[in-house]
Amino acid sequence: MSSSELNLMARDWVKFNEYENVLASTDLLALAVSQLREQPSNWKWMMLAAHDALQGAMVCAVQNTSCTNILNKQSEKETLDWLDKLEGDEPAQYLADFLTLLKKYRKKYPSSAITADQLNDIRKLHNQFRNNFAHFTPKGWSIEIAMLPKIIGNALNLVEMAMHQHQVTIHLSGNMKRRLAKNLTVTRAGLTDVK
Repeated sequence: MSSSELNLMARDWVKFNEYENVLASTDLLALAVSQLREQPSNWKWMMLAAHDALQGAMVCAVQNTSCTNILNKQSEKETLDWLDKLEGDEPAQYLADFLTLLKKYRKKYPSSAITADQLNDIRKLHNQFRNNFAHFTPKGWSIEIAMLPKIIGNALNLVEMAMHQHQVTIHLSGNMKRRLAKNLTVTRAGLTDVK
């Protein structure tokens, strides 16, 4: 295949892996933060992107070589059984829930101390905001903006810690590391501007 054919093919597909997934979420954070004053509804995307970036970063930092320890218990068992026998169809894989991944991250990296206040913000981001936006029911909902920069900031701190674990950095190119750093810097600066 010629290089021009490869270039055409590359424009027809977008590729993701667990690392690009995190970067794409931080791209959205950096983009949305600049529009918060003009478009306050972008707080929704800030919360969803921060949650998604954090979940993805924990997956990157916690996964084992078989990538099964980040699955829910049933899915992990079925996948390990399939890997052991390599017979039949590969089972569907279902990610462990967010709070389970957080628990696994804290157990694997106890030196990455998360304060009680940070942990409370992370849980609030998941339980109160992400879940309500992802499963929105008919209702009116007013959210106090003053608390959101801190909650999102704490999520960004954990994203940064997770993405700087050796297990992750060995998979990131220089461009990926710079992109992550830029996105985090832009997002943090934008959050400071809206306080």
